[in-house]
Amino acid sequence: MARTPAVSDDQISRALGVYAGLVDRVLTDPRRWLGLDDDPPPTAPFPARVLDALRDRALGEVTPASPEWDRQPLARRVDWWVTRIGISAGLAAAAPRFAGAVADRVPLQAALGASAAGLAVCATAREHGRTEPAQWVPLLAKVLFDRDLPVAAAPVPDPAQAERELAEEPDPAPEDGRGGPGPVATFGRGAQRAARTVWRLARTFRGLPDLLDERPRGGLLTRAIGKLPVVGVAGGWLDERSGIRKASRETAALLG
Repeated sequence: MARTPAVSDDQISRALGVYAGLVDRVLTDPRRWLGLDDDPPPTAPFPARVLDALRDRALGEVTPASPEWDRQPLARRVDWWVTRIGISAGLAAAAPRFAGAVADRVPLQAALGASAAGLAVCATAREHGRTEPAQWVPLLAKVLFDRDLPVAAAPVPDPAQAERELAEEPDPAPEDGRGGPGPVATFGRGAQRAARTVWRLARTFRGLPDLLDERPRGGLLTRAIGKLPVVGVAGGWLDERSGIRKASRETAALLG
């Protein structure tokens, strides 16, 4: 007799429907929800200036808000999103790694990584013409959790409801693995805004802890570095960025 999964398809569909509805608002206005567009003041700390330079080099002048966006090749548009999500959401998801292996005991640590990878799934699908959040749900289930959902319409919050959920005050995010402000604060307000968004998205996965280890990850080396105090945030960032790229590639393959 087949074993009943610990997490049902209905539970996954409901959680991913809410997540997809929120992500739709994030991708519609990445400047607002993912930050990093504001130039840091001259008095900004060194990490904030470095992150700003990295952003400027990586993202270029053509963004989804540019008139030239739709004339860009599909691969370039997808790569822009993957880079943007890797810089902002990837850093936010990696922040608890400042505490090294202690981060493994932080509630929602794995959910932060899944929420960052899920952004790449949705952005890739949208650039491939799948613009409805409900269309992203089976892709998210397959890429993040390796689960095949039956074809059914997932309940997705309307834009106004999604805006309210994104804008509400979140639970305090343990960005340093111990409940303190962590390294994200040193990267400026844009990075903090992205961290709050990723935290809100991660909360939608609270009922799916048994599935989060299936999410795309980086290699064993970056995971090992992520277990070291302080430098763990660098290893965690590389780990999450690699997972974000893998999630985008898997999504493109499913759609191809």
